[in-house]
Formats: sequence, structure tokens, C-alpha cells
Amino acid sequence: MILKAVITDLDGVLLDSFREGLRKIQLICAINDIPFGRDTRTKLFNKWGVPGVELLAHGLDINMALAERIYIAWEKFDKVSPPPLIPGAREVLVWLRKNGFKTALITSRNRENLMEVLDQIDVLREFTVITAKGDSPYHKPDPRVFRFALEHLQEQGIGKENCVFVGDTPSDTVAGRAAEIETLVVQTGPYMIEHVEQYPMKLENMLKSIDDLPFWIEKHHDGELGRLYL
Repeated sequence: MILKAVITDLDGVLLDSFREGLRKIQLICAINDIPFGRDTRTKLFNKWGVPGVELLAHGLDINMALAERIYIAWEKFDKVSPPPLIPGAREVLVWLRKNGFKTALITSRNRENLMEVLDQIDVLREFTVITAKGDSPYHKPDPRVFRFALEHLQEQGIGKENCVFVGDTPSDTVAGRAAEIETLVVQTGPYMIEHVEQYPMKLENMLKSIDDLPFWIEKHHDGELGRLYL
């Protein structure tokens, strides 16, 4: 394939926010006297990847009003102590840009909170287009979640056949496949090896982390690369 753009999720792919997010939710639950046990953790695992308020409402078995208040507290935690980047994430984003690839970010975070986080970790410049909450009414696994990013990439002459999508949840694999975009999944989120049977994924498209993406590109991209990834 001739690769021109990488579409990526944020949490769990670039940010080490899966387990860190669970820890913050557990702390917020303790503060608000909301039970948090093994069943709660399993529900959150299974729902991870949906918009935050919905995740909290279903995962914690609470009403939407309380879920919205807790989500605000969660965002405040992230502002004070944002999740760290996955090791190698910054280097991969720079490598993509230096090799002429466009990077599109898709996330369900609020844009205001998102911009603060991206600015704090100094990666905002690496994205050609950002789809945040409010830019699209769709959420994964709905393949229309890619529409906003694909329309902007199309304006630059990039079609979905020139893109790969990198996700970290079962719903990511469903969305990418339904959208007919080459889909990769990293194992730094809730997608585990046991999900392969229910949510099929080519083994070569299962990466340990985003740090392996350049090597996947070197193998599958039919164009020239100006810089190798070390």
C-alpha cells in the first residue's frame, strides 16, 4: 500500500491512560462512596472506549447526572496530572511527520480539555486534523466516526485506501473494519489476545505498542522513507 496518513486514537494508544484512568475512577469512587469491586472493573473493561460519561454511567451503575459530575472530576484530575505518553509515542509522531505522513487524531474527549492535555505534553503540532467531542455525533464502533477526519484528509488528496487506523479497544477494530480502513491494534489498552476470536485481527496487525508502528510501516508501505526508526 502507499501510506499517506495515520489515524489514531488517543487514550490507550498514545497516552498511557487505560490503567491510569481506572485508578483515577477508583479514587473518585472512593471519594464519592461509590462501590468499586471486581465486577465494576470488568464492566469498565468491557465498556472502555465509549464516551466518558456513558462509560461511567454503565460501568458504575449510576445515573447520567452523577456520571457527568464524576466525569468533570476525572477531567480535572487529568488537567493536574495528565496521563503520560506511551513510551516511544512522541518519537513515533515526530517520525511520521518527518517522513511526510499526516496524523489524524480521533477522541471522544472535550476539545477544550483535549487541547490543554496535548499542549501540556507538547504534541499538538504533530496532528494534521483532530476529531474531538462535538466535531462528530458518532462514536466507535460506528464507522462514521472517521467521517470528519477523512473529509479533511480528502481535501489534501488522501483517501482511506492510503490510511491506517491504530486503536486499542475491541470497538476500534469493529469500527475500522466497517469503515474499510486498514486497522491495527496496540496492546496498551483493553484489547487482549483473547479478543481475537470475537474481534478478529490479523496477527501482524497486533502491535505491542505504538512504538512498533514504524516497523509495521517499513514492512507494508510501498513508498520511500526518508528516515528509519531506531
